[in-house]
Amino acid sequence: VSTQSTGTFYYISAWNCGFLQRCPSWNCLVYNDLSSLLHTRMRLVSCLLLALCSSLVLGQEDTDDFALGFEVMVMEWVGSILDNSTESGFYTEFDSYLTTELEQSFCFDIAEECTDSEYLGCACTNAFKEQGDTCAKMPCAVYKFLYKELADILVDFLADILAEQGTMNLEQGIEILGSNVYVPLMSIFCNCTPGIYEATFQCIRNYDGDILEESGMGAMYRVIVGMLDLDSMQNIMAALLEPHCQPADGVDGENFCFDKFAKMFTTWGAMMDNTFKPFVGTKSCDAFKRVKSEFMRFGKMMDSPNMNVKKILKSYVALEKKIMCNSKCQET
Repeated sequence: VSTQSTGTFYYISAWNCGFLQRCPSWNCLVYNDLSSLLHTRMRLVSCLLLALCSSLVLGQEDTDDFALGFEVMVMEWVGSILDNSTESGFYTEFDSYLTTELEQSFCFDIAEECTDSEYLGCACTNAFKEQGDTCAKMPCAVYKFLYKELADILVDFLADILAEQGTMNLEQGIEILGSNVYVPLMSIFCNCTPGIYEATFQCIRNYDGDILEESGMGAMYRVIVGMLDLDSMQNIMAALLEPHCQPADGVDGENFCFDKFAKMFTTWGAMMDNTFKPFVGTKSCDAFKRVKSEFMRFGKMMDSPNMNVKKILKSYVALEKKIMCNSKCQET
């Protein structure tokens, strides 16, 4: 991150990460080169890291400039995808896509045989049907959440994270996303484990959505999937998500650990906020200033055009160890 003293530079640097420019047509999300699409998703993480890195290496005046630029960036991006004149609350093209195309694929009739599915595919539809009636309806439950609730949540998120001009309130914003997005989706997901892991990877392994051949990417998709160790990936998925779905305090019932994870994410947001505050010390356990070198190294790995997964994981473990395992901070 350059230390030249102009907030405009930081705004442009973040904007040029590319993840904020809305696709002019939904089809470009379907037909884009797969590697470019995946790299764009990883750039999203890099751009968010840019905000933290700026606070670690810049003076307070520059950091304030970046915060203001980041505020404008978030407002423009979220504002560009929302439209209160549509039923879903999203802009017209996406709203139309949700209502005319996605619903039919994701809200399938579990009693009928699947003969055609544009996006979900019949192999995926049948994989979910094998999980029983409740979990067969999981794709539709996720779709309905996206269509009926997500836009309103984003409006609240935008209002809270930018409540005070020039000051990002990530704690409030992440609390909204945790309570209203993460928790509801995890409650749907956790009620269908462990079968959902098998269903998900059956979808990947045997995907036959009509859009795949229509886009001309069928052969490429099969080659890529053939190169992947899907069994290991399924085990990794289970290892990552199972802790969230464990019963809270070891007691079976309706309370899962994801409620506590949501609170942990909110704490992370508060630490991000503290990182931007000049009066919070560089060794404070309540901010990320004390992990400057580890965070910069991780951000560099994530932003590399030739991403090395092993190196990324190694730098991430070093970052987490510094954050979580400091003997003083464990006591606070």
